[in-house]
Amino acid sequence: MIEMNDTEALVTLNVPPDLEEQIVDWLLAREDGTGFTSFPVYGHSTSHAGLSPTEQVTGRQRRQQFQIQIRADNVNAFIDNVRQSFGAAGIHYWVLPLTLGGHLAAPT
Repeated sequence: MIEMNDTEALVTLNVPPDLEEQIVDWLLAREDGTGFTSFPVYGHSTSHAGLSPTEQVTGRQRRQQFQIQIRADNVNAFIDNVRQSFGAAGIHYWVLPLTLGGHLAAPT
């Protein structure tokens, strides 16, 4: 039987591509880090503020997305630390409760 988890959260950060390496280094240097996943994505919005003319025409903006699994009681401190470390860098985030997660291993 699998027990559901209510003490973990999944934090998603959508960052400008030019911040990718800085975010990777920052996440790897964190002592509370448990690993993360990153991949290129496109952001879409009806707001054109901050979009280049090409992005306005295509209706999308390149972003790099990071997903970080952390303890739910550390989420606010984590977001505050992102804000302190990267300020007004155009990072968009959201947090979801993580009800289940783990590693699958081959049967023994």
